[in-house]
Amino acid sequence: MLTESDSDLQEVLTLRFQGKEEDGTEIHELRAAHVAEVLTGLVGLSSDFARAGAFGDGPAGSEVLVRPAQEGSFIIEVLRVAQDLDPTTVAAYAAAGGMPTLGQIIWWATKSARAEPSGAEYLENGNVLVSWQDNTVQEIPQAAWRELNKRDRRRKKQLRQIMAPLSDQRVSSVEVEAVAPAEIEAGEAEAAFTLTRPDYNAVQPEDDITETSEIFDTEAQMSAIDFDDPTRWRVKTTDENRLATVEDDDFLGRVARGLAIRKSDIFNLKVREDTVEKNGRTRRTWTVLEVISHRRAASDDDDG
Repeated sequence: MLTESDSDLQEVLTLRFQGKEEDGTEIHELRAAHVAEVLTGLVGLSSDFARAGAFGDGPAGSEVLVRPAQEGSFIIEVLRVAQDLDPTTVAAYAAAGGMPTLGQIIWWATKSARAEPSGAEYLENGNVLVSWQDNTVQEIPQAAWRELNKRDRRRKKQLRQIMAPLSDQRVSSVEVEAVAPAEIEAGEAEAAFTLTRPDYNAVQPEDDITETSEIFDTEAQMSAIDFDDPTRWRVKTTDENRLATVEDDDFLGRVARGLAIRKSDIFNLKVREDTVEKNGRTRRTWTVLEVISHRRAASDDDDG
């Protein structure tokens, strides 16, 4: 584990959560689960961009440490401690306008969620001049720009974790302030900025949807029949009793003309099962494509 020492480069990132209690006093506590999410998001974001080379970290990499909480306000203060920075890399960043801080990474990432980039120009100094749809431009180091364009779902999750306290109606904003190590020059991106609920809403998780279909034949009984609505029939097999939509127009026509159906009647059906998995939840729907055959149950044979 990395420890603080005189040889380490230490970047300080401060997150100050602002808001009021119901009685109008300033908030002085946050939900423990939200604080845990903030730290998890910060570690994940820092690790991704460190691996991408955005901070110029050496072989030992960097680690995010938490400072003791301050009294009288709710402030989360962390250190990003880096070791073995290559002097050549630091010099290259300095020539290109400075090395990005974790705070600047958060700014660029939330910016990309609010305003999609409309253009990118690769500059001779190694940076990328990014034009945003809100008519602003920024220079971003290439390594950081490449990482910003990857893992969109993961990035939104990290930002949502960092801003998790904004889901609490008591919390109105989070002030972010980044102080670069004294040994290096920071980039020109915002060193201090404020994120509010619209920023939190902009990183809503995208629906993770998987859709599949399977067609099969099965024997079943019609446990419920709706003569007015073919989407409200119920199909009962030996294993399941499901709401189903009947799309066999020929069969529906016979029913409309007076086909007698008993609950005990057995149908040979061609069924399509549509499965939708959304955010970990599964929903299955049945559609009767064809009624292949229809017969009375054995116990009903004596009734004709």
